[in-house]
Amino acid sequence: MSNSIRPASFNDIIGQAEVVQRLRIVSHGCLNSSGVMPHTLIDGPPGLGKTTIAGAIANELNANLHVVNAANIRSIKNILPYLMGIAPRSVLFIDEIHRLPKIVEEFLYPVMEDFVLNITIEDKPETIDLPVFTIVGATTSGGRLSQPFYDRFTIKEHLSFYSCDELAKLAGLNATKLGLNVSEDDLLEIAKRSKGTPRILNARLQWYKNYISFYKDKEVNIDEIFNSQGIDYRGLDVYDRLYLEVLVKAKGNALGLKSISSLSGIAIETIENSIEPFLVRAGYVHRTPKGRVIGTMQ
Repeated sequence: MSNSIRPASFNDIIGQAEVVQRLRIVSHGCLNSSGVMPHTLIDGPPGLGKTTIAGAIANELNANLHVVNAANIRSIKNILPYLMGIAPRSVLFIDEIHRLPKIVEEFLYPVMEDFVLNITIEDKPETIDLPVFTIVGATTSGGRLSQPFYDRFTIKEHLSFYSCDELAKLAGLNATKLGLNVSEDDLLEIAKRSKGTPRILNARLQWYKNYISFYKDKEVNIDEIFNSQGIDYRGLDVYDRLYLEVLVKAKGNALGLKSISSLSGIAIETIENSIEPFLVRAGYVHRTPKGRVIGTMQ
């Protein structure tokens, strides 16, 4: 989501109700007891609100939020400035935490358990005490964290795709923030084309706004608006359809990720993280021990 429409608190978040409520209870208890929020891991497909929830946690705790993307952390020295400058009871949000190198994961073990840094200064081992703080990790692939690292997160939450009704409600709220007057029918149709994902919903809303602004003197309908972008009534885009065409042509034979990637030209990571989660949930694709097969096409 863009910063202008990103919810700032738990009360502002639409969807993920059970996850939000559990985190609300824990953060409230920590705030009342002046304790530290336990380290928290948030898992789920892209665009479902992991960054939003991390920001809401910090706001609920009245704490500073420090943000780092694990893709930019290639060695211990890259993470040190964040740890050395951390304030008591702050939240350190590590996005794409599964990308951390193993040596950095292991370096964080004593940090997470005992709030100490074990480093070497001029060839001498040193232990530096840190203030208590909370690591919130976000990942699209929780299974890629090593077990010891995974176990050090006391709270583990998984985000699910949004229902169409939840997305329609969110669409109405965000449309107002964008200065749009959208009918209830169009809000629902936009939600249907958003693949259960708030980030995609906001992109669809922005396209809707741009399209009706460009064609302000022309009467347009919702199908025309999104067909022009290559988005069909199910919300599938050109890459989704290209992926599905590969499976259709396989005529029921299971295909592995490497084969699908080679035949479609789509990167394996994109298939795993951005394409398959929704298609599998919607029943368009089935994962089997032998590979992927086409499901029910609606």
